[in-house]
Amino acid sequence: MIQMKMPGVTVYQSTLMKTTSTLIETPDCLIVVDPGWLPDEIATIRRDVEIIRHDRPLYIVYTHAHFDHILGAYAFKDAIAIASRRFIDVDQAAALEEVQNFNDEYYIESPVLFPNITHVIDESETTLTIGKTKLIFFLTPGHEATHLSFVVMPLHLLVCGDYASDVEIPLIEHDSNEYLTTLELLESFIYEYEIKLLIPGHGHICDVRTEMIERLHLSYDYILALRAGKESNWSPSWQRTSFMSRLHEKNKRQVKKEQSEQLARRQYD
Repeated sequence: MIQMKMPGVTVYQSTLMKTTSTLIETPDCLIVVDPGWLPDEIATIRRDVEIIRHDRPLYIVYTHAHFDHILGAYAFKDAIAIASRRFIDVDQAAALEEVQNFNDEYYIESPVLFPNITHVIDESETTLTIGKTKLIFFLTPGHEATHLSFVVMPLHLLVCGDYASDVEIPLIEHDSNEYLTTLELLESFIYEYEIKLLIPGHGHICDVRTEMIERLHLSYDYILALRAGKESNWSPSWQRTSFMSRLHEKNKRQVKKEQSEQLARRQYD
């Protein structure tokens, strides 16, 4: 379950969809990111928190409101919860229904709870300083409207949520143009904050800066090809499965929908 453990950072990998959850430890606080999926996985993260906590404040960051990233909210009700403004404005009943449907399908008996967000991020470059630990948050829509990424200093750590995966294609569930903008933004962070470790929401961490940039460029080229009506080149590491092919077709439909709406607006104007 543990993909990587180093001083100050533990990255967990779920059995499902190679989803990552992260535990960050600094002298000032503990930070948990997107705990999921399965009850035993969530319980392990909670146990590890308590082993090392020592009265430090506990924060939890939700990168976005997709149900697989909020499944573990019930285990961290005592944490100071952080998410974007759009996160708290989503249809919470619909989000909880997805969690419940997942639990029902796999006979899982876990509480279903939408996170109670106490720190709302309204704009990019919002900074939260806890002692010598600095969290710098950025709104990163594209994959999904509520998406949030953040940098942890002085660890030079970038938690980018569902971007820069080495196992799955870019999933465009909000807007392809905003997705491209976010990729450019993430690349600028890598240089500006001298990022040493990038943690995606699905797949494997990256600690080589050139590989971080390559992941972003592969995603960028994939989306540009979709928008040009061409067949996209896939990264060799992206999974070639029937499931991923269905997601690829879904991306095509999303881009066509955006282009049709853009054309309609031009004709209306």
